[in-house]
Amino acid sequence: KMNTLSVGQCIISAGSEYVISAINLEEGKLSYTILGLNTLTRTNLLATSLQYYGLSSRLLSLDELRNRRCEVQEEINQREAEEREKQAAKNAASEAAEVNPDNALLLKVDKSCGSAKTAVKNIRILLKKHFPGVKFSVRMPHYGSVYVSWEDAAPEDAINAVISRFKYGSFDGMTDCYNHHNNPFNDIFGGVDYISTTRKKSDALIAEAIDLLRKEEGEDFPSEVTVEAYKRGALLFVGREYSHRGYQGAISDIIEKIDKTKK
Repeated sequence: KMNTLSVGQCIISAGSEYVISAINLEEGKLSYTILGLNTLTRTNLLATSLQYYGLSSRLLSLDELRNRRCEVQEEINQREAEEREKQAAKNAASEAAEVNPDNALLLKVDKSCGSAKTAVKNIRILLKKHFPGVKFSVRMPHYGSVYVSWEDAAPEDAINAVISRFKYGSFDGMTDCYNHHNNPFNDIFGGVDYISTTRKKSDALIAEAIDLLRKEEGEDFPSEVTVEAYKRGALLFVGREYSHRGYQGAISDIIEKIDKTKK
C-alpha cells in the first residue's frame, strides 16, 4: 500500500507514466491531480485508486513539473478551442437548416415521435413536394432502415438527391463499420441508418428504353432483345461487345436516364 505521495512523484499504470501535479482534499477525501507523461492529459485520481498504480523511481523537479503543466494546459486550451469551433459550426448548420425554405414543411423530432419515425414522415413530405402525382411506397420494416419504391417516374438518382439527407451516415465496407456524419439536420428533422430505393420498371418504360437503343444501333439491333427477355435477365450475355453487362446493362443504363416526371 502506497503512502501519501508528494508533488513531482511519478507513478505507472498499464505501461503509461504519470506525475503528481497537485494534492487535493475535498469533503475529507484525498485525491491527486495527475499529468500524463506519455500523453498530454490531466485527470483527478482518488487516493483509493492508487492500488492500480505502481510507484516509479522517477521524480520531476519543480521546473520540470512547471513545464509539463504548461504543455498540458496548452493542449487542453487547444482542445477546448477546437470544441468551441465545432459547436459554433454545428449551431450555424442547425440555424441554416431551420431557415432553409426547402425544410419549411418538415416535422421536427420531439418526444412523441422519435427520430426514425419523424424521418419517415418527412421523407413522404419531400417526395410529395418534389414529385407531385407520383405514388411512393415508404416503409420502415425494422427500426433504422427505410425502403422507398415507385414505378417509372423519376430515376433513382433524382429520388436519392432529395431523401439521402435523412441518412445518419454510411457503411464503410473496408472497416466493416458504420460512420455517422453527425449532421445537425438529422438532429432536427430525423434520420435513419439506411435508405434503400427501388424503381419498379413497367413494360412501357422498358420498351421505351429498347426503342431508344434500337434507334442508336439501327439495322444491326438483335431481334432477341425484347421486353420479356430483359425482365427475365436473359440479355446479360447478348451484345457483350456493346456493354460489359450486355444489353441487360445497356437497357438499364438508358432507363436510368429517362425521367417521366419531366414534360
